[in-house]
Amino acid sequence: MAKTTTKHGQISKANSRIMVIVSVATVIAVFCLVSSKTLLNEGAYQRRLLSARHKTVAQLQTNQKATQTLLDQYNNVFENSGATNVIGGSNDSSPSAVPPNGDNSRIILDALPTGYDFPGLISSVAKILASDNITSPTIGGTDQSASADNTSSSTTKPISIKLTVSGQGTYANIQSAVKDLERSIRPFDVNSIQINGTSDSMTMSLNMTTYYQPSKTLEPGIMKVK
Repeated sequence: MAKTTTKHGQISKANSRIMVIVSVATVIAVFCLVSSKTLLNEGAYQRRLLSARHKTVAQLQTNQKATQTLLDQYNNVFENSGATNVIGGSNDSSPSAVPPNGDNSRIILDALPTGYDFPGLISSVAKILASDNITSPTIGGTDQSASADNTSSSTTKPISIKLTVSGQGTYANIQSAVKDLERSIRPFDVNSIQINGTSDSMTMSLNMTTYYQPSKTLEPGIMKVK
């Protein structure tokens, strides 16, 4: 009977030790699993962070190259422009110069104005017609200066302006005027054209669309790592 009691005590002690070992092993296993998950999440976050940093550095390097290219192009256009302007005319800075002549600064600034300037537009078209010897010119349209949108934003788009143009001249004069309108650095879309008369005396009538685009504002972005 005593031997049986001793064996039961030994078995009970062994079972207790096994239970303690299993409990400790379970705690260690759970701790390792939780730690591993935490480390994996931290590693994934660090990889995303490094990837975002690499993309940012690459974008900065691209921007730096683009900045230098833009600076070189600016210097080439405005400081080393030579005798010919950007549209192939004479690089003439005098106020009387008419397209395709004129200095690059004025030509580029007139390309797509940032504000609605109807009187200035009429004056520009009249100057083109005069340079091509179009007589009795008539330039019509609706002056919407009071309601025009000149508000700067980050998502601006071109706004159209309708014009009607008529005048008289030889066939060569009218052909030259249309060509000058087409190659003007400010876009003119000729929607329709009517020409009547003989080659020595013709009357033209144009329906055109031109544009202006309010200036854009830059909104700084914030890089987010998900």
